[in-house]
Amino acid sequence: MNKKLITAPLIAILFLLATTATPVLADGVLITPMMHDLYESAQRAVILYGNSTEHLILSVSFQGDAEDFAWVIPVPDKPEIAVTDAELFWELSDFTTKGLPSGGGGYGFMCLGGAAPSDQEGVDVIEEQVVGPYATAILSATNATALADWLNANGYTFPEDGEEIINEYIEREWYFVATKINAVEEDTGYALAEGAIEPIILSFASDEVIYPLRITSLSVMNTAPPEVLLYVFTDHVMVPEQYPLYIGYGNWEENAFTLEFGENVSVEDLSDYEILPELVSTYLSRAEFQLTKLRGAVSGDQMVDIRLLRYEEVDSLNSLAQTNANSGDIITLAAIIGPVLGLYLWRRRRGTTT
Repeated sequence: MNKKLITAPLIAILFLLATTATPVLADGVLITPMMHDLYESAQRAVILYGNSTEHLILSVSFQGDAEDFAWVIPVPDKPEIAVTDAELFWELSDFTTKGLPSGGGGYGFMCLGGAAPSDQEGVDVIEEQVVGPYATAILSATNATALADWLNANGYTFPEDGEEIINEYIEREWYFVATKINAVEEDTGYALAEGAIEPIILSFASDEVIYPLRITSLSVMNTAPPEVLLYVFTDHVMVPEQYPLYIGYGNWEENAFTLEFGENVSVEDLSDYEILPELVSTYLSRAEFQLTKLRGAVSGDQMVDIRLLRYEEVDSLNSLAQTNANSGDIITLAAIIGPVLGLYLWRRRRGTTT
């Protein structure tokens, strides 16, 4: 049986939007910011970055049989793999939407048993392991066709037209994490059947904060632009280098991002939550950091791997961001001043003519 490859760095994606989200957000229901974060965002990720190491946490949801589900994630260096609690994204949404209008654990590593990994010329199977509910293979390659053949031969249906994108990663000497749902015990089978599964954590060395979005274009080229929601923990407010930036809540421009939250946060500030304090303390050495929340909608033909830079370093975006930040005030001011100015001019004109 062929696996369904989701070529996206995170798997909330279109299956979930087409099923779970529809009955939850029926017509006439007011959508709160938190509901939007949890049910509308096609891609959700957390990035914790410090000491030249990135910890990329990907929200994973699926619809259908677990055994039919698989995907590939490119990363710039050999990763370590773990999982965390799915409640993480609920906690982040709650923390970053407080005060907004409402609108109405981990697993150890285990080696796979059975035969040794099947190498083929042009592909190096560096490591195979089971991490929580996932069976994973860390791969490197020197040939895009060989990698596509390996993926297809091992249950990851990979499109032929994806080789060009794969080759881009090969030229940059990136690694690939091939991932699928592992056989599960009966006591966890229900959660998997419902599509609820622990987020996967990929930790790797990196000189920059990066989100691997480019490969997602293989699965969304003929769909509406999927929404991307990123939470970034590091020492500065971070913004995407390659996309226009807006500030505030509620901008839905395509191929642009909105900075919805950017504040200094401490571990103590997160003490009301169960998952966040331990997670942040585990992966960041500092007790205080900047938390950035970015939301965007990117069409397949505009997808690139997102480099996240300090806000003050992206001078070309500052004017656009400030304009958007002030646009609501400008519109409100115009609505007040316009009628007053019109009345004044009308009275002046009337006095002149009489």
